[in-house]
Amino acid sequence: MRINVEEAIEKLLANQLVAMPTETVYGLAARLTCPGAIKKIFEIKGRSLVNPLIIHVANPIDVCAYAIALPPHFDALTHAFWPGPLTLIVPIQLDLVDSIVRAGLPTAAFRMPSHPLTLHVIRAVGPLVMPSANLSGKPSSTDVKHVEMDFGLDFPVLDGGPCQEGVESTILHYRNSQWEIARLGALSATVFQPILGYEPIYQKIVKNDQIISPGQMFRHYAPQATLFLGDQKQITEADFIVGFTEKSYPVEKRVLYLGSLSNPHEVAENLYAVLRQLDFEKAKIAWVDMDFPSEGLWKTIAERLSRAGEK
Repeated sequence: MRINVEEAIEKLLANQLVAMPTETVYGLAARLTCPGAIKKIFEIKGRSLVNPLIIHVANPIDVCAYAIALPPHFDALTHAFWPGPLTLIVPIQLDLVDSIVRAGLPTAAFRMPSHPLTLHVIRAVGPLVMPSANLSGKPSSTDVKHVEMDFGLDFPVLDGGPCQEGVESTILHYRNSQWEIARLGALSATVFQPILGYEPIYQKIVKNDQIISPGQMFRHYAPQATLFLGDQKQITEADFIVGFTEKSYPVEKRVLYLGSLSNPHEVAENLYAVLRQLDFEKAKIAWVDMDFPSEGLWKTIAERLSRAGEK
């Protein structure tokens, strides 16, 4: 059920859920002050309660109401990248953020999205939690039709068009006296060098590590199809290929193109739509061309594909 801004505000104020657009992916929104609605997000997504949520605000100053203290460079980071695809994890006053939002952690994650419709709604109703509007484990939704695919045509969605970034926000966490990347995302490590004086390191978690950030579940972003990642010996077993427009592939295979190797932003924007297309076409096995650069946004793309291909 596609709704307008006024209807979205009305439903959120009535403690209902609404799917909302952002520049990264569509989110499943509830007001921060409504733990009953937030619990319902976990239920309908099938999301683990150990997986914390991001609090979406309309202004950097809003974070001060919840934080115990702001880490070094917080103001410079928000000045440079908010509104936009950056999430910052900070220590907070525990009594002000329900435990279900922060998965029992002493920290919470904050972001200011740049989509004008969603910012308008946040200013009207207050901070929102807004995990990706998809069933947990599946590829994120970057278009209204993806939300409808997972939750049905009757679920309320504020239609903001296709998402521009196509992958989730980069998440930074300050610990051990420096910022670290807790989740790879739309912003690569190099963009933080001028502000921090260093490139934050990506702290990849391993199985059984405590999750401190969204996007750290081990198998994530995955279609129903089995993905073979880059091994040329397995290409004959696949009925589909996920690849790039400059390359040639066996003519007997169904090829879904991510985009051009010269344009990582195009590839990121198309990534989840292509993974969802595999499900739509009932693919059983897909071979994924992993022969692409390893720096910048390509690192995020590789990480998403690796998580999608986990057994």
